Amino acid sequence: MKLKSYILLVSLLSSDCLAWEHTDERDFRRAISGHNHALVACKTGSQALESEWMSIAGSHKSLMSIDCSSHSAVCNEFGISSYPALRFFDGHGHTQSYRGPRRASAITSYLKRAVRPAITVLDEKKWVNFHSVDDTVIIVRINPRDEHVTTAFKTMASQFRDRASFGSLETTSATTVECYNNRDEQKFSLSDLTAIDALPKLVESCMTPLIGEFTRANEMKYLQSGKSLVLFFATMSDEREEYVNKMRPVAKMYKEYLSFVTVDANEYADFAVPLGLAPGVFPALAVQNPMYGQTFPYDLGAEISPETIGAFVMDIVQGKVKPWDGKSRQQKAQTHDEL
Repeated sequence: MKLKSYILLVSLLSSDCLAWEHTDERDFRRAISGHNHALVACKTGSQALESEWMSIAGSHKSLMSIDCSSHSAVCNEFGISSYPALRFFDGHGHTQSYRGPRRASAITSYLKRAVRPAITVLDEKKWVNFHSVDDTVIIVRINPRDEHVTTAFKTMASQFRDRASFGSLETTSATTVECYNNRDEQKFSLSDLTAIDALPKLVESCMTPLIGEFTRANEMKYLQSGKSLVLFFATMSDEREEYVNKMRPVAKMYKEYLSFVTVDANEYADFAVPLGLAPGVFPALAVQNPMYGQTFPYDLGAEISPETIGAFVMDIVQGKVKPWDGKSRQQKAQTHDEL
């Protein structure tokens, strides 16, 4: 789908950074006052967003940036208080915060859904293609008599349109909702909509990835989930993506008990040290049990594969691996020479 929008990049990097080209405030305001869509990325000196953004910048014709350290009033005007932050201008005077992953693929998907209506009206023919149009797609087959469901669905679409695509089609049968988590190849269905929280729970379950990204924004959600965490640290987004793709079957097997997550080691390297991992040595992996305050660092240099991590988890469950004592550091994997 070709985007008929301008992508506006606002960087908060220092002026000596050569990766961004800055414009002045007058050109910035002229760009966002038009009828074109614009995505505004706001940064401090962190390099967390730069590589991901630059990887998609070449596919768009219009790019602008402004140094907010020199134009702080502009950033304050849009309520930017933490970084990196993304703001979407819809060309009609409305601004929306982007809260999705800071990955190039996720940002591109967001731009595609942002130019669609909050709810796409479907028929049986359009449904065939629409249910796979995004990583997460929620479709309601609604009986016109169920006005309360229509209202609830509109509310959910407005709240989560930055993270999922919503569609609806009429039916003379009972109202049903289907949610497709295409990234993890999972489908969730709901026909009993009597409970007031039935729809929100379905959407939350469907949108939760088998292997999510661990950040300061969602740290407490994971720590208070009642599950142990399997944290994979890597500096490169390609490494983290490869890990997700190959570890998905293991995460699906243990999803009732474990939360598998990836951690951007560039931005959150400080998360690794309290887990017993060697400072600054990545990729690395550890299992954390927040309920009992236990951590289990995976051997440094050992192979990270579905088989080895599955075995590591089972060894922890069976008591074969002792929790970190809080003092020693990650051990190197043992190697054996053939005699």
